[in-house]
Amino acid sequence: MKNIIIKECPYCGSSDLTKGYQLGDGMVYRDKAGAFGTVVEHTICKECASIVYSKVQKPEILK
Repeated sequence: MKNIIIKECPYCGSSDLTKGYQLGDGMVYRDKAGAFGTVVEHTICKECASIVYSKVQKPEILK
């Protein structure tokens, strides 16, 4: 998997970014039964509060 590096917010230009995690009901599941899920990780701009980039932590679970 390619490592994507984001150095600044495309909306406001700030380089003050942080990580945030979406858990529980915000997880991504492989099927409707919800037996296997993975956490969604967001890169968030601290200046304008935009979600700049999102990815699942364990994409292999969705295969």
